[in-house]
Amino acid sequence: MTAAIFKVIASFKRPNGSALTGPQYTVTLMDEDLFFDDKLGASPLDKNGEATFLVFTADIVSIDSPNERTPDIYFVVKNDGREIHRTEVRPNVNFDGTDAVTGRPNATTQSFGPYEVAED
Repeated sequence: MTAAIFKVIASFKRPNGSALTGPQYTVTLMDEDLFFDDKLGASPLDKNGEATFLVFTADIVSIDSPNERTPDIYFVVKNDGREIHRTEVRPNVNFDGTDAVTGRPNATTQSFGPYEVAED
């Protein structure tokens, strides 16, 4: 990986299309691995229903995936600590992309969603 830190943004909405917001909601960013999934961060939802994570390269590498370069990520939404939604796994997310003209990294921020979350 070329960058040491990456930004991940995930957005969530209610079935009626409005942003999922409120202090009771938290989102956890996970990396699916062979034996143990790694927690890459946790974030509240902002007024737009977005959770923002800063992920360090070192957080992606673990004992059961020592050479991992492209994490398999998913998000878990909790309402007051109780899981209410888990997204599908996005395999092999590549943060190493570069701009064809400048050669600068251009994949260090990636956005996912919006994911629809049915409230209980």
